[in-house]
Amino acid sequence: MRKYIILVIFLVFSVVLASGCVSNNNQSSINKTYSQNNISFKYPGSWEIVNATSPNAVVAVADPKTLENGSPTTLVVIQKPIVATGSDINTIYSSNYAQFFNNSDYQRVSEGNITVNGVNALENIYKTNTTVSPIQYQAIWLNENGNIYVILCIAKVSDFEGQQANFNLILDTFKSQ
Repeated sequence: MRKYIILVIFLVFSVVLASGCVSNNNQSSINKTYSQNNISFKYPGSWEIVNATSPNAVVAVADPKTLENGSPTTLVVIQKPIVATGSDINTIYSSNYAQFFNNSDYQRVSEGNITVNGVNALENIYKTNTTVSPIQYQAIWLNENGNIYVILCIAKVSDFEGQQANFNLILDTFKSQ
């Protein structure tokens, strides 16, 4: 009987140790929430808010594991273009891309419509034509609550598909107040 008690104590102790290891490893998968500048969204727990240097950027979040030369290669930038009140998103979108692809550095991959958190949006996926570390972009243009936003998802072409779940987390939870 004493052997069984010792065995049960050992098994319980082992389960407690194993569960402690599992919960510590899962801490990085807990999502964070950004809620400032009249927008909110969830992003991966292992990502960080970074300095947004692109024009009209509201915020940028990035995967710190993708740093190269001090800059992340996987990130999402939320931009709020400066437009006149009541501007038509289709006109602004078309105007933006009218000359964009005349630059030989960019190649369109696809273009279409998607839904972002219940809001119809325009999507443009393109990539750089450089041979060294080509980058892919997914630009989502949406008009939510009278504000136009561009959600720009960026990753190396070789990493883009693997990062799509992280990009979708942000897209699926994006809201403006």
